[in-house]
Amino acid sequence: MQSLFKQVNGLHKTSLPYYSHLIDHCLSLKSFTHVKILHARLVKVGLNTHTFLGNRFLDVYFRFGSLFDALRVFDEINCKNIVSRNICLKGLCRFGESERAQQVFDEMPERDVVSWNSMISGYVSCGLVGNAMGMFSKMQRSGVRPSEYTFSIMMSVVSCAGRAKQVHGGVIRQGLDLSNVVLGNSLIGMYGKIGLMDYAFGVFLTMKEVDVISWNTLIWGCHRSGYEELAVDQFVVMRSTEHSPDEFTISTVINVCCNLLDLERDWRMRSGSFKN
Repeated sequence: MQSLFKQVNGLHKTSLPYYSHLIDHCLSLKSFTHVKILHARLVKVGLNTHTFLGNRFLDVYFRFGSLFDALRVFDEINCKNIVSRNICLKGLCRFGESERAQQVFDEMPERDVVSWNSMISGYVSCGLVGNAMGMFSKMQRSGVRPSEYTFSIMMSVVSCAGRAKQVHGGVIRQGLDLSNVVLGNSLIGMYGKIGLMDYAFGVFLTMKEVDVISWNTLIWGCHRSGYEELAVDQFVVMRSTEHSPDEFTISTVINVCCNLLDLERDWRMRSGSFKN
């Protein structure tokens, strides 16, 4: 690594791909020390303010968990672009700095779907569901088209039937591909979480492709909604397909069976008390 550093000073200042390669090398070594050394060298040759390299270091410092260094790099970038601000948004949200992230977001001259998604997911991760909902509404009013990921985030926080149907309706209105496995799984999980298993099955049956997560989410939804026998039935059907149960499947089914045993035990106790 030191031999590579020695070459930095002798390179032309426009050799950005090479510097980017050095950053990648630091990442492969998982060495924060090497990152700091390389950054110091680039400060010395005056490349630390370059937008491309600044964005790279901004991302790297957030990856290594150094909020102080990341924000310092962000401030040093002379010509911040939307990539700079999106990286900063994601990093701040990862640190739970929702207020700082909101400030960066508000100061952005332009925002894309990544910007909005970063703020929405950031608020969700901080437990600020109301803020996430409000940001989602603002996003729609701004004219930025929500992505499949946007709706997946919103589905994870829906807690009532009315809101669930609104989100599902939004997916349809945006013309998003309902056969998308990730989006379909999110819909199944959303409906399963609030007990609307008829809607969950409706989504499952219309999906062109399903995976293990699809089956797991459906079985989990049945279990969560109290349809234990239906959960077992779906497990039996799953075993007849090409999708093999994984640890999550088995764990869910074990819980289902325990509940069924408890129900049977409770029924026997109640039957005995009635006889007496």
